[in-house]
Amino acid sequence: MTRPPHPSLPPAKFGIVDLFAGPGGLDIAATIMRDEGVESIGVEWDDATRRTRAAAGLLTTEVKDVAALDPCDPSVVQATVLTGGPPCQSFSVAGNRKGHEALDDVLCLATQLADHADAASFDAAWSKVKAKTDRMSDERTGFVLQPLRWIMEAKLKRGRPYEVVVLEQVPTVLPVWKHYVKILRRAGYAAEAHVLHSEDFGVPQARRRAVLIAQYDPENVHRKVRFPEATHQRYRKGADRLPSTHNHQDESLFPTPHSGGTLEPWVSMGDALDATRPDDFVMVSNYGSGGDPKKRGRRTSDDPAPTITGKVRRNRLFLLKEGESGVKEDGEELDRLTFEEAGLLQSFPAAYPWRSTDVAQQIGNAIPPRLSLHILSMALLREPPQDKWYTLLKEWKPEDPSPSENGTEDA
Repeated sequence: MTRPPHPSLPPAKFGIVDLFAGPGGLDIAATIMRDEGVESIGVEWDDATRRTRAAAGLLTTEVKDVAALDPCDPSVVQATVLTGGPPCQSFSVAGNRKGHEALDDVLCLATQLADHADAASFDAAWSKVKAKTDRMSDERTGFVLQPLRWIMEAKLKRGRPYEVVVLEQVPTVLPVWKHYVKILRRAGYAAEAHVLHSEDFGVPQARRRAVLIAQYDPENVHRKVRFPEATHQRYRKGADRLPSTHNHQDESLFPTPHSGGTLEPWVSMGDALDATRPDDFVMVSNYGSGGDPKKRGRRTSDDPAPTITGKVRRNRLFLLKEGESGVKEDGEELDRLTFEEAGLLQSFPAAYPWRSTDVAQQIGNAIPPRLSLHILSMALLREPPQDKWYTLLKEWKPEDPSPSENGTEDA
């Protein structure tokens, strides 16, 4: 797909500008929903990630820095929806003293950006806030304030507020989103924030995300905002997997729950990787164990994967075989996950064109596209995803694949 030299978001019923867009977890979901009037353009800083987006045919702004753009820029002025997952590493580690301090700072600074009646007043407040974030030891702390700046500037400077806002991050960011809910209600939005579990929605991975959904409705700011409802069983260690209620006649990897509200079983690693790993296996994670064998995470191929991070290639895989006593035990060590396999565990299509040498980090940082479908469908259309979208996501391929630029796999 040939893109113009200066990409811009075309007019659309649901035109999305996606801040800190990453490799396209949300944007791919948006392309699946195109028949509903959804278009998207992402703002992304990292050059390697931008190469992946380009190979996937995703619109990306020429300007890389979210802070250097605003809602009035010609490339994003048509947007009616704001989404984003700002980096929040500076306060995303539970129990970290500096993290708690950064969180408190962000909540205080966010309050200073609320309740401004005109652009001049907001600009004065933003100038003071930016001066404080510029002096912080970790510059990433201020990133989480950028979506709030965009929301306020769309209303006060563009004169047309975003109709829908969707923000997501790790669960420890939930206090920020809860604080934003209060601010956004005063700005005319019905808003709520909750933690969602990715396996609840058919992603073959146990991953939690704090999600904020806001819909502009100044006459009804305290109404309930509908969030996606679980379609699949939640994973719990030691729990039995539910029997399937779906006959898979369409050979879909991710079945849709049949009517009546019955949950499908969680989607396992074995389901997602059956084309490349037909035999039972066990995944052993040393990440975060400090070398202590007792802290090593273990999941069999009948389970969803643990949270996929940029360290996914450290996970070791072993054949799961039946021992002499009839008990399953570890067999020979298998090859570690490929990037394609790691992407599948994030619910990316098998044909996703990962580029450059930091692919593991790109995959680990992304929001699962399958989860994005549920969030966007409920936020924009206020109804669950259409069944056909799951098949479209699974079968997605780039329209005009560019020559391979894949980097080497880092161990």
